[in-house]
This record gives sequence, structure tokens and C-alpha cells, in this order.
Amino acid sequence: MKHLIKALYFLTLTILFLFLVLQVVLSCYSFYKPLQRILENNRFLWEKRVANIELVELDNRPNPDMPKEASMVFPIQECKIKYAYEYKGKHYSNTQIGLNTKKEYDSKFHTELYGKLKEMNTVAVYVNPENPKQSSLLKYDLDLKDIGAGIALFIFPLLLGYWIYIGKKHPANYLADQIKTLS
Repeated sequence: MKHLIKALYFLTLTILFLFLVLQVVLSCYSFYKPLQRILENNRFLWEKRVANIELVELDNRPNPDMPKEASMVFPIQECKIKYAYEYKGKHYSNTQIGLNTKKEYDSKFHTELYGKLKEMNTVAVYVNPENPKQSSLLKYDLDLKDIGAGIALFIFPLLLGYWIYIGKKHPANYLADQIKTLS
């Protein structure tokens, strides 16, 4: 019976340790994704240019995730923009808002972007000096939810490790052992 309890205790500690390692790995990956987006194509070196807005329109389409009756009441809105810019004497044109193709901008973002750009003639764009055809309205379109998840996932193992360390260094009888008795 004693060996069974020790085995269960060891198994529980092993599972807890593996869970904490998994959490640390996931938190590191959550930090890696935004960092990789900044470093890809040397985004931090992209140059700011002024571009002329050629087209701005707000496209409404039915939401495929909703029932047919509600899809037209709550449509998906997308701001379509086309801008032209000059880089080192050559003219370029693009439609990119951001280069984060996995990030889905919601309808509220597109509505606000359309409201901001519909009366404008020029806009600031960021151009890749190594490939001037590549440009974006947003220099860093990071998903801050990933960074927040990484922080949350990283804090728990650190906090648990701190509690275990303090529990070992100062056990429950630590204060009682500090009292000196005289006989």
C-alpha cells in the first residue's frame, strides 16, 4: 500500500511538472509569434512614405456564420483601399492594410478605417526597402491577444514555483522554530 501511494504521488508530481513545462512552452510560442512578425522581412527597417489614395470603399457582404435571415442585418464590412506611392523614382500601387494575413480584422475596424480614410487624399504607408512592391498601412499589425496569453501562461508556472520555493525554505513550523525556549 505504501508503494502505491508513493507511485501515485510521483505520478501526480510528474503530470504537474509536464503540465507546467507545456505551459512555459506555449507561453514562449505566444511571445515568439509576434516577435517573428516584427523580424520577418526586417519590418523594423521599413521606411515611411506618403501615398495617394486612389480608392476607398466599404464592402458589405452577408455573414456566412449567421442564419440567412440575420446575415444581411449583421453583414461583414470590409474596407477596400488602393493607394499609390513612389519609392526611389518608381511608382508602385498596393491594397494591403497590414501584412498579418492570419489576423482577421473585424467589421468595426473596417468601418472606422473607412470613416477615417473616405475624405482623405493621402495616407502614410510603410515600404519594404528590399522589395518596394511590398507595403502596408500598418507597420506592426500584431495580435496583442497572443502576447497577453503568453504573459498569463508564463505567470502561473513562475508563481507556482515561487510558492513551492517559499514552502520549502519557510515550512509551516518555520516561525515556531524561531522561538527560543529557556528551561
